Amino acid sequence: MGIIINHNAVNQVDKNAMIYTEGEKINGVAIILKGRVLVKGKGARVLLGTGNFIGVSDLRAGEYQCSYEAFDEVLFYSFPIQHMEDITDIFNINKDYKGLMSASLSRFVAEVEKIYSQLRNAAEEIYEFSIKYNKKYEELCSKLGYSVNSISILQELEAYSEEDMLDDKKLEYYKECAKITVDNWKTFCSFGEIVALYTVEDTQEIISQMLIECAAIADYLEKLLTVLINNSDSCLYKSYAVLAISIDETGGDNRELIKVVDAIIERINLVEKLFEEKLGRKCGVDRNRMEDIYYTLISKSSNRKEQVDNNFLYTENEAKEVSKALDASLQQICTYALYDHEKTEELSHGILDFINLRDKFSTDDRIRLLRRKLTQHFYELYESVYLKACKETNPPKVIDLFLKYGFLDERLLSTEQLRELYFLDNETEEEAGPCKVYDIKSWLTSIYKGEKEPSKNEFDQEYPDYLRSNRKRGELTEDQEKEALTNPVLKVKYEMQNMFRYNTRVVNGLFSTFVPFLWGESIVKSLQSLKLNSKRFNEAMKTLLDIDYSVFHREILYVNPGKGIAKEYLMQPVYPDIILMPVLGYNGVMWQEITGKKKSREGRFIFPILVDANLNDMLIKVLGRFRWELCRSIQGNAWNNIKEKSLTSEYSDYIQFYRKNREISEELREKIKAQIQKGKNNYREIFVIDYEGWMKSESNGAIRLNRFAREILATYCPFRKELRERFKNMPLFADAMERLKRNTAKKIKETELRYRMIEKEGGTITPELQESLRFYREL
Repeated sequence: MGIIINHNAVNQVDKNAMIYTEGEKINGVAIILKGRVLVKGKGARVLLGTGNFIGVSDLRAGEYQCSYEAFDEVLFYSFPIQHMEDITDIFNINKDYKGLMSASLSRFVAEVEKIYSQLRNAAEEIYEFSIKYNKKYEELCSKLGYSVNSISILQELEAYSEEDMLDDKKLEYYKECAKITVDNWKTFCSFGEIVALYTVEDTQEIISQMLIECAAIADYLEKLLTVLINNSDSCLYKSYAVLAISIDETGGDNRELIKVVDAIIERINLVEKLFEEKLGRKCGVDRNRMEDIYYTLISKSSNRKEQVDNNFLYTENEAKEVSKALDASLQQICTYALYDHEKTEELSHGILDFINLRDKFSTDDRIRLLRRKLTQHFYELYESVYLKACKETNPPKVIDLFLKYGFLDERLLSTEQLRELYFLDNETEEEAGPCKVYDIKSWLTSIYKGEKEPSKNEFDQEYPDYLRSNRKRGELTEDQEKEALTNPVLKVKYEMQNMFRYNTRVVNGLFSTFVPFLWGESIVKSLQSLKLNSKRFNEAMKTLLDIDYSVFHREILYVNPGKGIAKEYLMQPVYPDIILMPVLGYNGVMWQEITGKKKSREGRFIFPILVDANLNDMLIKVLGRFRWELCRSIQGNAWNNIKEKSLTSEYSDYIQFYRKNREISEELREKIKAQIQKGKNNYREIFVIDYEGWMKSESNGAIRLNRFAREILATYCPFRKELRERFKNMPLFADAMERLKRNTAKKIKETELRYRMIEKEGGTITPELQESLRFYREL
């Protein structure tokens, strides 16, 4: 926590007090009078003692590049300096400060250089070691007839290359300067300010460069560390351990391989020590697993073969934990939910029949009926389980897996799949982008807590509209309707009985063989590679937003009477909520373009939590449908009225009258006809086909659309400015984008005129208005 600093005065702080915080705007610099200060940055950790200045090296950046924390009880004198040009104010207070500051910065350069050299040397040595011994491993496996476990991350890595070339001569110069005594510095700098000012400016640049490089090398070392050891089956440590055990099991000599394993451990220890001592952070190496592997390697334990077969993915204790927690899963889940005894028996017999099926993909009527019964039981059981689990802070693991992934019975999955599923959520997930991603359990909880409203049903009815129609039909009284509007249990049940049931089937995509629970034969990849989380989703979304960057922007009503703004429309991004269904699937669904009646509310996209398809392709289709439906929603009844220019009206007109368009050749008419048939005569689906071509091909300069479709998409779904600049010399694209340029210039002129009127009438152009104008200027 920060402290209150008195400028032009001596300040005293306790141990661990934060004097300056990384990233904060500079509000002063200081000299240490007593004690030590720990300087902590992303790429270095340096301890400074009495007589050193802190914060001076950050003046050039305008914000603190490191955090400055009291290592002991510290006395320091603070100067209210915020800019480099004010540094002479310090020299005017005491002429000795010129020498003290020069000596301090020289020592700081020397200390950071030590860390830089150690990190750089470690990166070079470990990279060469990894390349050398990975090659030896592959050669040895090939020679002895063992399968090679390739390390994909190593194939992607190259030897470290500096982002900024540091001046070695300057570094050597300041390392020598660090040896000069403070008294000599005082004498040297007493003849004028030029020497001290040059030293301050020059060292600031060097320190900034070195800190950036240290942080970059640290990131690179972390990647190298995953080459040496990680929790997957792809690392040098496990590869050599598995090979050494395999050779030993067949009576061979594995002593040389054990030496390599020891050498790998030495380098893991080196990186860990560097990170802890020089960077002040931990690497996250799983020491327990590493020691278990080594123990298995040097011992003759009975489960060595099983461990090797599993490539040491799980320890013996972890394997036992999974078996114990998931034993008799179906019975555990039914007991937890207090599910009806007869229904439990029927479900148990049905699951057993499903497990014993010779062909689980069969579409035979008897098996279809079995699937239907199991599906109905699953949904009823799911409701009961969730309504109990939502009231508990920490439900059993088997319940969590049931709710998030549709796990129902351990007999439906292989041992490896069970273990991977059990530990699938072990890594902490953080929100990593513009879209909020919910697994179905957290989504239902947000509705239960009143944070979100239930979704539309498959008939496009909002929850209040559904209740109102039921009341009109006499199925609900007015009091019951009011109760249902606020009752969390009824709202969650509505969500589970409508949106949830409908979309588990749709996102799965296998309509003829669908069941809502996990079963092993349908899973052909590792669960980790299939799992969709916030990071993976938002990375894919950012890739597509780099092409169609305005897809989520819409005009929002803005009123601010206090600033003299009666009514304005702003262009703002409104990102959708992402809901993950507990199934393995191949489709994404654009369920709602907006929530409720307000156009400023977010939409809702639905995906499977286990994605067995190209995520970018799924997203492009969803974004295309979103573009269409949002335009329809905003335009209302005029969505297909060509007098009201919009994406939907122009595209509908183009498809409706393409046969009468004399500019369209007969060959092109046949292509459009085929596209209409592929889109099943649905305007939206026909548009999505063109949108896919626009995003996947035309954004790379490949011609896939005809000029009529291209002009519509270039106008209403424009590429990011950088892409448009790249294509401006290509006539086909330049012509298509001409209307966008005219429309944008007109919009900018109108917006600037309105803003001038607001200022003329005494109003203020708020940051929101400025951001909206910036959007149009960059369009």
